[in-house]
Amino acid sequence: MDLLTVDDHADTNEAVNDYCKMHGIGCKVASQSRQGLFEIQKRDYDLILLDIAMPDYSGFDILKQLKKQGVQHKSIVILTGWNVKPEDFDDYLEVGVKEILKKPIGLDCLDKVVKSCLKNVRQVHQNDFVSNG
Repeated sequence: MDLLTVDDHADTNEAVNDYCKMHGIGCKVASQSRQGLFEIQKRDYDLILLDIAMPDYSGFDILKQLKKQGVQHKSIVILTGWNVKPEDFDDYLEVGVKEILKKPIGLDCLDKVVKSCLKNVRQVHQNDFVSNG
């Protein structure tokens, strides 16, 4: 499993990176939003943790760009300190927004999201094997 975290807070990035190391998960950290957009465009990550409130180019800007480019079916979990409603992200469901987590997130919450995503990734790969096998 490969995870990308796009967040300008070093504490969040460090916690996610440490979690991934403990669980044998590949982790790429993008501490700047445009770097994160580039990573999303160039590689197919199993899970993307995306901060909304970043300076200069926000998580919303990333989502808008992905939608404009017709990118679909990513697994994106929004991280935010804001009080947002799920309907605020309705326009981005086809891009791949799956869930919204309120910061700060605990390791138990991160573990639940990663395990859910990992389960979905395994099911996709099993289906590919069955249909190609």
